[in-house]
Amino acid sequence: MRKLICVLLSLGLLASTPSSSSDNCSVREFYSIAYGTHDPTERHTKMLAWLTNRQHLCKSTDMIVIWNNLAEWAGTADSHLIRGLVIHSYKNAVARETPK
Repeated sequence: MRKLICVLLSLGLLASTPSSSSDNCSVREFYSIAYGTHDPTERHTKMLAWLTNRQHLCKSTDMIVIWNNLAEWAGTADSHLIRGLVIHSYKNAVARETPK
């Protein structure tokens, strides 16, 4: 079932998460890491790497979607490191989006 969802997401047939293709912050990619990696340690490492590399490209709405689904997507790989990075990324995104 997870592989089917990942395939459908990669084909764009399921569009349940906000993300535009032009901003390179693909929440679908983060989701596919969550459901495509069985080993919790590997999933944790991949999620941290994705957040570290993509956080400056994400909008605050993308971070809200990630935060709201993190418990389900990360499962046992969920940690204070991932949560802290999502919060930090959200705050930075809000600061970028706020007009000066």
